[in-house]
Amino acid sequence: MPKKNKPVESSVLKDELPETKDAKKRRRKTNTIAIASAILAVIIGVSVFGWFLIYKQPLMAKIITVNNKSVSVEYVLERCLFNMQNSSTPDSVTPLSVVQTITHEMVIEQIAAQPPYNIHVTEADIDQELRIQANAVGVTTTPNGNTSTTTATTPALNEAEYKEWYLQQLNLSQLPEKDFRDLVRVSIMATRLNTYLEDRMATTAEQVHLYDIVVNDSTTATDVANRINNGEDFQTIAKELSTDADTYKKGGDMGWIPLKVLDSSLENVASNLEIGKVSGPVQLSTAMQSTSSSGTNDQPYYLLMVTAKAQSMEIDPQHIATLQQRLMQDWLDKIEMSPSMKIAYHGRGQNGGYDSQTEAWLKYEMQKLKASRGITETTTTPVTTNPLSGQ
Repeated sequence: MPKKNKPVESSVLKDELPETKDAKKRRRKTNTIAIASAILAVIIGVSVFGWFLIYKQPLMAKIITVNNKSVSVEYVLERCLFNMQNSSTPDSVTPLSVVQTITHEMVIEQIAAQPPYNIHVTEADIDQELRIQANAVGVTTTPNGNTSTTTATTPALNEAEYKEWYLQQLNLSQLPEKDFRDLVRVSIMATRLNTYLEDRMATTAEQVHLYDIVVNDSTTATDVANRINNGEDFQTIAKELSTDADTYKKGGDMGWIPLKVLDSSLENVASNLEIGKVSGPVQLSTAMQSTSSSGTNDQPYYLLMVTAKAQSMEIDPQHIATLQQRLMQDWLDKIEMSPSMKIAYHGRGQNGGYDSQTEAWLKYEMQKLKASRGITETTTTPVTTNPLSGQ
């Protein structure tokens, strides 16, 4: 069978049509736009990356670590705003106070779930607590002797009203829903933990029979100490000079006092004071130290005398409530000081940790966040420069 001849392809290339002037212009314009777009994309990318490094990344950095769990600077700032909105004294809310609060919450969340406490909070528990809070808006509590009577001023919210209330709370908090619900969760855990501690609180405690003289300035305190050292009677001076309205008529007699009822500085002095001896002037550790225009300290000074001690004595009912209020803080102090707890603060200062430079920087960031949310300043002096950069 004869072979078919393949068609011979022409080796002659057809001449290309010449490019018109309009086509050249369009091509140059397209190339120019492409190049400009590429340059603009690079500029935008560099700017966004620079913004992220300078402004966003520091806020994403961890600032508190409790064992293996950490929280960011951004979360601390959001909690600052949240706490301010829910405080009767918003000016008292500082980054440091919020860092301490969050640390306590993280400790409670981690430890209260473990034995012997075994405290667990479900999503249903959170919903129930939120419904209680929602309905409490329309509740009035009236004191009635040693008890109180609670009456509803408005009917309980129906499902639609509750959902509206819930959304309002989320919006006001400015927190993600998970963080908002976690706050409710840890609040429930803290309440249950406090009940656990109260149920197991000892009915006896180490106590002292205590006398005090309270004066308003260091000069008077020194004069009182000198008069006692020179042999004058403590009770006589108490009746003459003490400003303690509850004890001065009784010569400063405070009666039997559990040591844990006292302010920590007074507790330390009273527990180490020999019977019959009088302490030097001491101030409360929890007092807000202030200085008057004359340069003198305005906080009161205490002189204490212990006349008897008891290692274990039945607690008077009048002191029960005060001791119960200290249970949680004493528990937190003990847990946070234990070797098994790994608590770390990651500051921005040269020495790391949470220092004054970190506090100043967080206050500066707080001012920026408040301004971005349209929150007006109160009496706090605004910080206008970044304390870390000076800008």
